[in-house]
Amino acid sequence: MVDDKVANPTAFGAITFGFALILLSLYFAEILDTNGLGVVFATAIFAGGFAPLVAGLWSLKNGNSFGATVFILGAVFWFSYVAIYFLPFLGFVPTVSEPALFMWVQVPYFFLWGVFGFFLFLSSMKTNRVLQVFFFLLALFFWLVAFGHWFAWDTWHNTGIANTLINILAGFEGVACGFIGIYYGVALLLKDAFKRDVMPLGVVQKT
Repeated sequence: MVDDKVANPTAFGAITFGFALILLSLYFAEILDTNGLGVVFATAIFAGGFAPLVAGLWSLKNGNSFGATVFILGAVFWFSYVAIYFLPFLGFVPTVSEPALFMWVQVPYFFLWGVFGFFLFLSSMKTNRVLQVFFFLLALFFWLVAFGHWFAWDTWHNTGIANTLINILAGFEGVACGFIGIYYGVALLLKDAFKRDVMPLGVVQKT
């Protein structure tokens, strides 16, 4: 008889998503400049895009609708974010001339992803505290970036200088969120290896 048991992909999906989020956040925090965009985009495509996509399809095989939704839509975010930069470069859509204006057109994009993150936070109420904190910070990250992009455009429109202070704050918040995602993935990995809880997750007691 063939053993068709499928492993849980949540650990590697969470870890790779966390890696991608940290590097993007370092760019927003202005720790990485435009010279580091190659690293950010490469990580976004493979660690943020392909890896969670595989984890999402894997979760479908396991019958885990929540995990599949989180990982597949997470992959959609990373692929679409990279496309925002590369489609104009490849000539498929017009290029936005002013950097601040380019930030402005991304405001609704990040705001809507924040709404999605908030619904994930609500959906995680019966899981564990680490996952709850992760999704809350993820929603907050998207909303901070949306507001930061709007604020940068507004200050540029009125003064000619784009103020990126809120984006910098969003970047540091995103780094924290990314590390929590990695923590969650490593905790699951160690639990599977040692067959017991090694790193606490704050599991919510079901009533």
